Amino acid sequence: MSRICYVDLTNKEISYEEYNINEIKHHGRGLAAYLCSKHTAPSTDRFDEDNAIVFTIGLFTGTTAPSSGRITLATRKGKGLGLQIMNMTGAFPQKFASAGIEALVITGKSENNNTVIYIDKDKAEIRNINVNENYVPNIISEIRSGCGNDCAIIGTGPAADIMMPISTLFSTYPVGYPEYYCSRNGFGDIWGSKNLKAVVINNNKYFENECFDKYKFSIESKKLSRIIIDNPICGQALPGNGSITLIKLLKDKNISIIENNAALTKTEYNKSSNRKINKTCSPLCVVGCLNRHCRNNEEAFSAPAESEVNAALQHCYGMEDISFAKRVNAKAFELGIDSTEFVFSTNIYFKAINKKPYKNEIYDLLHEIEANSILGKIIGSRTIGIYNLFKENTALKSLVTKPVISEEKKFNISVDKFFEEFKDVDDLELMYRQIFLLENMGFCIFTSFALINNKEALNIIAHMFYYKTGIKQTVVEMLNYSGECINREIEYERNNAIQSIQKNIPEFTKVLYRYFS
Repeated sequence: MSRICYVDLTNKEISYEEYNINEIKHHGRGLAAYLCSKHTAPSTDRFDEDNAIVFTIGLFTGTTAPSSGRITLATRKGKGLGLQIMNMTGAFPQKFASAGIEALVITGKSENNNTVIYIDKDKAEIRNINVNENYVPNIISEIRSGCGNDCAIIGTGPAADIMMPISTLFSTYPVGYPEYYCSRNGFGDIWGSKNLKAVVINNNKYFENECFDKYKFSIESKKLSRIIIDNPICGQALPGNGSITLIKLLKDKNISIIENNAALTKTEYNKSSNRKINKTCSPLCVVGCLNRHCRNNEEAFSAPAESEVNAALQHCYGMEDISFAKRVNAKAFELGIDSTEFVFSTNIYFKAINKKPYKNEIYDLLHEIEANSILGKIIGSRTIGIYNLFKENTALKSLVTKPVISEEKKFNISVDKFFEEFKDVDDLELMYRQIFLLENMGFCIFTSFALINNKEALNIIAHMFYYKTGIKQTVVEMLNYSGECINREIEYERNNAIQSIQKNIPEFTKVLYRYFS
């Protein structure tokens, strides 16, 4: 049986609760929202000690299900606000699930500002680390020197220590290059408020999450793998061109699918540096959008964020310079900040002071964040913080980063109504339910192109649910549960008197709006 682990940083207490899906009735993202609402009150503010940070694996994470190496993190946005939810990948989720842990709930505040929660298959501990330089690579190096090179880490950089709103979380890839990535839309400032530097899982197993019938689960997994691989986006465009595919899809949903001309061999070492290249962001990913598109003699990409930063620089400044985009992204990652949001924040700042910047002036703002200067604090407050300083300039309002859901009215979404029960459900709502279903299972959202609006895939997932849990659920029941998850999150915001009630959906959904319109 898997467990829920509770860590109280204030009292340095660790406790466990058995997780039984028959009793708790929640899994995946639904479990994250349930635990977060259970362990925080409406009066809880963003940086209160009793605000919770919740980790929950997808139901299929830690199994042989293809591309299911995802974990959900949730917290409270602030007093009178709803939940902030994000989804992460890397080596951490599979190892975490294989240690028999379904969820981790962190509360309190540590006295030491370099606190680490260490977990292995036998125990959980609260530890402290010391680093000479607080950059993310140094933090990873220090933790691995004490815990072993094969440990997986989710943590924060120096921007979180000073509780900058632009700070986010990093997650390590399997051992090799690139070593880690930083997520979009993180809440590193909350980790900083708790003096929490990282959560470490030390486990050499990846696929040990318990299954009711592991053999039949594996058979269904292979069927689902084939569906994903046969999809032209998942099987050709993403592995053939990397995440730049998503940028192209945002511009034109009918892009020609370019056959992958790169050598997709099992060779794992870059010939020039003799280092292992991570071609997927997590084990058993059948898409491989990280570096499968790179030939062995080409430079590897560190994360899909590099494509997003490059696109943001083009959009904001008309700059077409991938080497500069990579440089900006690398420094932002060292500091543990959202690199794409950084570009948009610099844009609104330079517009506010009516200046057209040179590249070095954009890059220098990263040093301002690092120095925690007044200007650095301004840029680190994200686009909304900068706008609030210059509200008299109404032209800046349109430059504030908006939730993806604000774009939904621009598109006429069309998905098939395979089941009679959904004939009166709005197409967009049905698409959202399928997105939540994938998150609840732990699937990478890039598989959406193959799995959403696919009756065969949904039926296979329903079979897999049974072989994982021993509980029979139809596709209709699974999608209804996803609908309950959406409504529960909205109700949680409504109960907390939020002024603008909206669904909390992944940034990636902006691509799906176009793809399914």
